[in-house]
Amino acid sequence: MTHNQAGSSVRKKEPGRYALHLVSFLMISFLPAMGSAAELQWEELPPLPNADGVAGPFVGVHQDALIVAGGANFPEPVWESQKEWHDDIFVLVRELRHGNENYHWETGFKLERPLAYGASVSTPYGVLCVGGNDAQNTYADVFLLRWNATDKTIEQEQLPCLPRPCAFTGAALIGNTVYVAGGAAGAALESAMRNFWSLDLSKIGSDTLTWRETLPWPGASRAFSIVTAQHNGTHDCLYIISGRRQEAVGDVEFLTDVYEFNPARYDSAAYDPATGAYTAGGEPWRRRADVPRCVMAGVGIALGQSHLLILGGADGSLFHQADMLKDAHPGFPKKALAYHTITNTWVDAGPMPANHVTTTAVRWGDDSANAPIIIPSGEIRPRVRTPRIWRIRPAQSGGHFGVVNFAVLGLYLAVMIGMGVFFAFRNKVADDFFRGGQRVPWFVAGMSIFATMLSSITFMAIPAKTYATDWVYFLVNMMAVA
Repeated sequence: MTHNQAGSSVRKKEPGRYALHLVSFLMISFLPAMGSAAELQWEELPPLPNADGVAGPFVGVHQDALIVAGGANFPEPVWESQKEWHDDIFVLVRELRHGNENYHWETGFKLERPLAYGASVSTPYGVLCVGGNDAQNTYADVFLLRWNATDKTIEQEQLPCLPRPCAFTGAALIGNTVYVAGGAAGAALESAMRNFWSLDLSKIGSDTLTWRETLPWPGASRAFSIVTAQHNGTHDCLYIISGRRQEAVGDVEFLTDVYEFNPARYDSAAYDPATGAYTAGGEPWRRRADVPRCVMAGVGIALGQSHLLILGGADGSLFHQADMLKDAHPGFPKKALAYHTITNTWVDAGPMPANHVTTTAVRWGDDSANAPIIIPSGEIRPRVRTPRIWRIRPAQSGGHFGVVNFAVLGLYLAVMIGMGVFFAFRNKVADDFFRGGQRVPWFVAGMSIFATMLSSITFMAIPAKTYATDWVYFLVNMMAVA
């Protein structure tokens, strides 16, 4: 057989080869995508020992124990009584017995004074409690609550006070730094502030531990905001969400704006609190997409790598009708929201069995980033508190892989093996294996090289990173084409 005859024989078999490639391509294209929708699983833990529940408690986790301290409520009948502030500290302890978790409350501990409506953050040093008020005063006090699991006692440590008294505020931890944003200097909403303070906890025990006035967000003053932290695709950032405010003359304003603070872009030496001037290049704050509705006094927490989950909040729709509705008030909207920090989008995260406001959501578990979310006590409608403690965790609701999917997968693998066996007998020399006997057109070889370099990173991670930052990652990926 001459060389031309051999080439003719090979070309006659080319359609079969292309058919196999086409079949494999179609099977890959139509292979059903696996996935399962994430939903939230709600379950109750033992209720707070205070049967009426409290609003505005200090909440945190330390030494694998849930601490709920202070708070305020209206004794029954709620519409005929005055608000009472509390100094009780309750500690929910869990123990593992015979493979099951058992919970019980440790009681009998007290704060130095009845206190509520401050901010609290779980830290490695203890539960940091910031500000707050009682029936007469608003305080600038800052202290740590620690649970001593060995002695079953609560330890309290005073830290430097805030620059000014503050209540109805929010706080979040990024690294070793606690940020406190918003709040009111007094009981009236007209005293809402545009304050932004930071404290480096790594300096605990030194004389340099002090609060720093930090460049505030480029928006209105507010109280009852949600303050939380999450990664934005580049850095860990702080988010201020919603809230409410009121001028000396005017109606209450229910806010829906959202602001992001990036500590990596902030130069503290360039900010002058006296004048408000910031002389560094770049902008550490940026406005983000408004939340779909007001979620003042709600609870928010980071979920996964780039989501914020809003699990409560008042929308203000019945704010001025509370005294008229009284016990007929339906409560606050029982719908969760989720915000994606990279795409800057809000979505409905589904219904909730309850909506607790003026409390704090925390994570409690071995893995602090993925541990169950705890929402303790709080207010469920005007003047009404609840002692219920919710534990929330994402649950997978997807079904089984299914017979059809297994059949398609099995057929795909069989075709791949068949193609391998078929072409294995056609490769006579190394040149056939590496260059197809020099019969492969240049553009087909180029496409083959490019396809070899593709992976899920190419289609998912690189576009996401490019969207979150800039085009550098995309250009690096496109070098394969060149």
